[in-house]
Amino acid sequence: MRRCNFKGIIFTVIPPPADWDIEKVKRKSFEIASISNMLNIKSINIPEVIEEKGGVGRIVPYKPKVDNVLFGNMLKEFNPGAEIIIDKVIPLIPKEELVSSLDKISKDFRSITLVGGESSKRKYPGYSPVEAIRFAKDRFSNIYGITIFTRRNEPERLIAKTRAGFKAFISQIVFETDNMRRVLKEYYLLCEKEGLKPSPIYVSLAPASRRKDIHFMEWLGVYIPENIKNYLLEDERLIEKRSIEIVERLALDISTTYGELGINVEHVMYNNLQVAGYTLHRIKEVCGWR
Repeated sequence: MRRCNFKGIIFTVIPPPADWDIEKVKRKSFEIASISNMLNIKSINIPEVIEEKGGVGRIVPYKPKVDNVLFGNMLKEFNPGAEIIIDKVIPLIPKEELVSSLDKISKDFRSITLVGGESSKRKYPGYSPVEAIRFAKDRFSNIYGITIFTRRNEPERLIAKTRAGFKAFISQIVFETDNMRRVLKEYYLLCEKEGLKPSPIYVSLAPASRRKDIHFMEWLGVYIPENIKNYLLEDERLIEKRSIEIVERLALDISTTYGELGINVEHVMYNNLQVAGYTLHRIKEVCGWR
């Protein structure tokens, strides 16, 4: 089978809680930079963590986080050569404030992810990512979007964003690749039909250490097939080992999927940061990526 055109690895890290003292935040940024330096990871993505309004039965209590722009600047001090990607939830920004918000980020960073709203049924004060990219094009070299392989009409969403100028996409976390392959096939056909070059897609993978991690990812909307969930939850002592095993298998599958593909590894919960670092190492080992 023809291998993918591998685009690289992104490491997605959560900003620390806002109530941490500044020295503790700096130590966390040093820890993350050390992992990325040791593993030669060139891109670090920092989400904007907001309190989701639509979900019920939240598994982990929401805690406000350090501003991701501030945290990104701390990471730059310890890893000045890395591409720092700042996520921004665009629809939450009032339209009249978008330009000043983008200007603030672009003073220090050249890469941004334009993130959409939590629900298409909710009315937001700001633009959609597709509408907002016209303001971002002159301010950022790399503009990423989000893709969710299980979402309805996802190939059409991807082609609309590609047409608008998104340079790459980061997927929601996956535990299977059937939906990925279906979306990619349809997306590539749409690109061919319109004469557009497909944008690279970074497929997101995440290890887990506890039962709570699995349930929290499901709460976030991650699709975990029943057979995989049962395998992970069968023995809590083996969750970490088995989740890394699954991630390795998925990474190998992605590496043999035709297309412009990369990997994004997320730690999801703070206790999983070192596990995610080890997972990055294992992915590079099993796929032969240096």
